[in-house]
Amino acid sequence: MTVLREHFRSADLGEAESYIQRSYGNVDLDAEDLVFEEASVGDERFALRRLSVEGGYSAECDLDAVIVVQSDSDYEWEVAGERGTATAPVLFQPGSALACRLQDTRVRVVGFPLEVLTDLARTVYNDDAIDVSFAGAHPVSPSLARAWQSAASLAFESEGAFDSDLIRAAAFRSLAVTTLETFATVGDRRERAESVAQQQGAYRRAVAFFEQHASLPITIDDAASAAGVSTAALDRAFRTHSVPGRTPKEHLLAVRLDAAHTEMVGSSIDAGLTVRAVAARWGFTPRELTRHHLQIYGTRPADLLGL
Repeated sequence: MTVLREHFRSADLGEAESYIQRSYGNVDLDAEDLVFEEASVGDERFALRRLSVEGGYSAECDLDAVIVVQSDSDYEWEVAGERGTATAPVLFQPGSALACRLQDTRVRVVGFPLEVLTDLARTVYNDDAIDVSFAGAHPVSPSLARAWQSAASLAFESEGAFDSDLIRAAAFRSLAVTTLETFATVGDRRERAESVAQQQGAYRRAVAFFEQHASLPITIDDAASAAGVSTAALDRAFRTHSVPGRTPKEHLLAVRLDAAHTEMVGSSIDAGLTVRAVAARWGFTPRELTRHHLQIYGTRPADLLGL
């Protein structure tokens, strides 16, 4: 997935309006004295945006994505007769006309395509019937608002490293899951919270099973059985909770490869250890062990063993 970076700055109202329309949806901009600047980074799943407004403008927007907004000051908004500011994070979604007024302020925006949040919610809550719709603009509680702010701060602080697929994926998962938990969605939050806890438990049990039985001819079905879930549910749990974004199969391979590497590093050259013996002990062919070890560690097993 390709990282997308963009920087825009203009004092021209028409240019600013065109840019905002392309980034947020249909917008009608009204301003007389305005310098609009925005830097954005992300990929097809999400975007982090830093806005700087010199002067002021009013806008009416028909959003085409879910956005969470937080401003230093002087950001006023109205949706369906409800009004507020953005000194604490607020969420706006497609389907509701957003009217806002900004004046000499800096704003941070996190945006998600609605279909991306829906797909993630179906994975996190193990429910393919979910269609994400938020019940309001405000966080469920002050503590969850602080949790969202913390996740957003970490993501913005790491944006310089977003060329790394792993770092970008971790930021996306953290922000998206925190958004789903921070802002009330239509549906039973208690049942969804139980579903998340069940997934976390299944993930931890499967990881422990892999680590304890990596030298045996175990399968992903075995791990799912040990975790008390179906194989499909275990895959969902790993998609949600594995920080590197590994599947169960990828995690088992990583555990076995790490064990093989540790064994070879800890052996003496005169111990007579062979690549074939190490590979067989950890579920590889010699060719597979050499290929994976070279890819991850940059050396051949034979070199470690002095062969």
